[in-house]
Amino acid sequence: MSSNAARVGERIRAAREALGWSQGELARRVDRTQTAISYWESGRRALGIDDLIDLARVLNVPTAELLPDAPAKPVTPTLLRAVAEKVDAAKLADELERFTVAAQGLERPAIKWRVAPASPRDTAEALLEASGISKYPIPIQELAYGCGVQILSWDFHDIDGLIVELPTTPVIWVNPGQAEVRQRFTLAHELGHYLLRHIDRFHIDFGGDLSPSVTGGHPNYDWRAERAANEFAANILMPASLVRARHAVNNSTRVLAKEFQVSAAAMRYRLANLGLDSDTDLLSLF
Repeated sequence: MSSNAARVGERIRAAREALGWSQGELARRVDRTQTAISYWESGRRALGIDDLIDLARVLNVPTAELLPDAPAKPVTPTLLRAVAEKVDAAKLADELERFTVAAQGLERPAIKWRVAPASPRDTAEALLEASGISKYPIPIQELAYGCGVQILSWDFHDIDGLIVELPTTPVIWVNPGQAEVRQRFTLAHELGHYLLRHIDRFHIDFGGDLSPSVTGGHPNYDWRAERAANEFAANILMPASLVRARHAVNNSTRVLAKEFQVSAAAMRYRLANLGLDSDTDLLSLF
């Protein structure tokens, strides 16, 4: 039995008892069996993220409250970006615990540029202007470090990236198992959350795409924050002035994507948003 599974179970039981509900009542409200509730509360069975979200909704508590704290200083606040169809909650908690312990040993980089939060486009343009970067591909790691944010490469198959605000430094998690262009977009996306001041919430995003589909989501899902972080990432990795100038020379989506070190799909969307044509066959992008 995982120690984290047991701690998750203890939190579920505490939240249930605070409402004066029996296991049977919780099972009815969450549309699960009483046996499942009993196994979860005892730590005998790990629950999936979908189960965790349903329980948090019914118990009327933030999802983060049902996950155990890290053994050292608590991560407060925490922004979690999990791209997954289904993640075992106990395994996720274990992995977050290991990541947090490793991240707490990192020192904060010297802050070179301070950018006030504005619109995603204005924030990205302000950072580029402050850094003096005017050539592609945009050195996104350099920008993150210059904003005082550490980067830690961490491989966990169900998580694309996340950002945590530790007492010592903000840290962005990037998954080395992803393609390099996706890692770059994830890094820009998480940096966007940090600069746009979205890190006072705990989020879990479902789906295998960098742009989360808006399907209602769980109670803590904030599609506006996700859209804003994606918009920041597009503007920082594919600045309008640089894309327009290069597009005037060559309008091939694949060529532009390679030069800016983004995916062909990301470049296609960027060209469309800028009102620029492309010679790329849509079917060849997928």
